[in-house]
Amino acid sequence: MATTSNARAEVEFFARVDAAEVYETWIERMAVAYGDTAITDWDLDALRAEAFGDGPEPPSPAAPTVLPFPRRRFDRAEHCRRIGAHGGGATVARHGTRHMAAIGKAGARTTIDRHGVAFFRGIIAVKGWDGPRRPELAADLAGGRWLAQLAA
Repeated sequence: MATTSNARAEVEFFARVDAAEVYETWIERMAVAYGDTAITDWDLDALRAEAFGDGPEPPSPAAPTVLPFPRRRFDRAEHCRRIGAHGGGATVARHGTRHMAAIGKAGARTTIDRHGVAFFRGIIAVKGWDGPRRPELAADLAGGRWLAQLAA
């Protein structure tokens, strides 16, 4: 036990000697850099950073961002439907239906070239795209009610 306390005392002594040497170097640098002029806190921080290898106190972190409303679950499929419908409607409004038909035909050609006719026909069957749209009274009324709810 005695040797441990002596070893600890010796470590503490040499730590104080090292600190005294750092202070001595610090005081000498201050004397050379500033002479008899007054030293500000900024100067002391800069010298402390040089002497001890640490900089001034870092700024306190910003307060966390608190949202005023609870976050709801992000539904990617609904998001894609919403922006896709808007994008298609905006394109038709700006460029017309002929432009949309040209885009569709170019997409069909590219899909057939890359994946084959059978793949393309499978997509057409799954999506229910079997030619020009035929009016369906019940579906059109339901779609109109849905659009009216969105507008309200």
